[in-house]
This record gives sequence, structure tokens and C-alpha cells, in this order.
Amino acid sequence: MTLKLLTNKWVLSGLAAILVLFLAASYQQGYKTAYQKQQAVIDKMEKDKAEALRLSAQNYARKLEQARAEAKQSEAKAHAVGVALAQKQAEVSRLKTENKKEISHALTQDSQKAGGGCIDGFGHHGLRLYNRALGYGN
Repeated sequence: MTLKLLTNKWVLSGLAAILVLFLAASYQQGYKTAYQKQQAVIDKMEKDKAEALRLSAQNYARKLEQARAEAKQSEAKAHAVGVALAQKQAEVSRLKTENKKEISHALTQDSQKAGGGCIDGFGHHGLRLYNRALGYGN
């Protein structure tokens, strides 16, 4: 009887249809599983990319802040040096003016003391200025 059933064309067609449906369902299930696995890999890669971009942006922002701080320090240092330079230049200018006045005054005093017979710069007051300029004190 089972042999007779297997030889029946409709039974074989039904079994073939069931086998085809089973294979189609297996194929579909395998495709869905593979798709889900691949989608999980893609999602992880996108998440890793986003994390790398976030870390890169944080690193860039931190280095930019460091560069700004260094620029601010350099600017402050340059300003301080500029102020010190201006003070020194003012002091040099003041000393230069004072020296010119002192030289003129010393030559006048030496000339008056010598009664007009002193050679400019070689009197007592002129020699005192030369000694001071050479670092020998007053």
C-alpha cells in the first residue's frame, strides 16, 4: 500500500511541494539570519566610526585650546617685553639727554674756571664725566 501511495502522482507532487516549501523556508530563514548578522556588523562599524569622529573632534578641540592658551601666553610675554623695551628706551633717552646737559655744563664750568683757556673736555669736570663713562665712578 505504501508503494502504491508513492507511485501515485498526486502524492508525489504533494511531497515534492512540501519539500520545495521546506527548502524555500530554510533558504529564507538563512537569508534573514545572514542579513541580520551583516546588519549588526554594519551597525557596529557605523558606531565605531561615530565614536572615532567624536574622539577626533574632542582631540582637535583640546589641541586648539592648548594652541590658543600658548598664543595668549606668547602675546602676554611679547607685551611684557614690549613694555620693558619701551621703559628701557625711555630711560636711555632720559640718560642721553642728561649726559648731553652734563657735558655742556661741564664744558661751560671748565671753560669758566680756566678763564676761557681750557681745551674743551680736558678740565676737571670733563675728566670726571669721562671717568664716569668709563666706569670708574664719580
